[in-house]
Amino acid sequence: MILFAFLLVAATPNSTITVSPDDPTAQFKGDGTALQFDPTCRDYTVDTLPSNPDCAARVANGEAAPSLAIAATTLFSLPAKSNDAVRLLERSAAVSDNPAVHYMLGSILGMAESVQPNYALAVQHLGIAADRGNPAAADLLASLMIQGKGAPRDVPRAIKLYEKAAANGFPSAAISLGKIYLAGKVAPKDEARGLAWLDAAASVNVRSAAQLAALGRGQDRINNFQLIPSPDPAKVKAVRYGTFDNPDIPPNFGFDLAFQAVYNAPYDDLTTLEWLEKNSTNLPTPYLYELSRRLAARDSARSLTTYLVARARMTYDASRCTDSASLESIRAWDMLVLRDLRFLVATGRPSRAIVEVALAEEEKLPLDTQPWWVCRSGMAEMNNAMNDKVSPLRLKPASLWIELRNAARAQLSTIAATP
Repeated sequence: MILFAFLLVAATPNSTITVSPDDPTAQFKGDGTALQFDPTCRDYTVDTLPSNPDCAARVANGEAAPSLAIAATTLFSLPAKSNDAVRLLERSAAVSDNPAVHYMLGSILGMAESVQPNYALAVQHLGIAADRGNPAAADLLASLMIQGKGAPRDVPRAIKLYEKAAANGFPSAAISLGKIYLAGKVAPKDEARGLAWLDAAASVNVRSAAQLAALGRGQDRINNFQLIPSPDPAKVKAVRYGTFDNPDIPPNFGFDLAFQAVYNAPYDDLTTLEWLEKNSTNLPTPYLYELSRRLAARDSARSLTTYLVARARMTYDASRCTDSASLESIRAWDMLVLRDLRFLVATGRPSRAIVEVALAEEEKLPLDTQPWWVCRSGMAEMNNAMNDKVSPLRLKPASLWIELRNAARAQLSTIAATP
């Protein structure tokens, strides 16, 4: 799939590089104008709306401006009512068909921050807004297209959407384009074009653009080594990366090449999901994290349960390593997967029932795995690999493993919400 995207992008003629200054109304643009928040309704949530009969009537009629105002205030100050805000916007989108409403609804459904994502609906609403001149919608839609969320992965379309956004008041899209061409992961590497996009962003004062361009021009001076782990000490090696082709998470935290291929598959790919569901409990712990990430849009309860199992298991894995630096991997994995699971933790601690299910699932996993995916995550192992002195895996005595596992399970048990 990625090779096909490469061929399509390579066959697409390069367009003109155009970046316009940041437009603070970008999120509200569409059909040649920009919608204004209604000042008389912006301080109300879905709970307090009935106290303003005029605003309540206009929202009930699906008017765009008051609906946007009420939804935004609700999402910010009353996240537990986020689903009510979504329903409010759905009514307004159906009645008003306003591009700004379509963008806001698409962004909520596509970012997994406050409600369970529905990427297919997000793509639908963002596509409507982007086609009618909303540059913020074009930017977010491009990101979903590259990840394969809500629609098949489509890198050429994503690049055109980023270009459209950058040229119409959303210049941070130029940063994304610069990174795409400098990384060479989803499109053929083109350093000159990548730098040109970053320079264009810097010319309109996009934050960090000039710094990224300087890094891009100094890649020959970057010594960014990452350790590629393996169960076979002879295959453990240090690999040099640049700034932009660096993996999403350091390989020594378990992001080896085999796992990276699974992680890079389109998010909606059913074959990948089915393979993970069948095999993840017999694979290194990182695959449990990946399964939880891919379940988020389909089955929120299973996603959260699987994440809790993965976190408890990684805690146990890392606690058996003689190098205490291995425990840092837990935070790294949280940073990677929680982008897709934020809505699950936005309203507080998991229920006792969910935690109990997670503990039962973790108990089924074997005690005696060899956690090579995490025990080589410290600088000591990196230095050994760079000096061709990789040694066999160093673990604490097996006599301690039951105690360490019980400690990890106890830690999981304490995070449950109080009834």
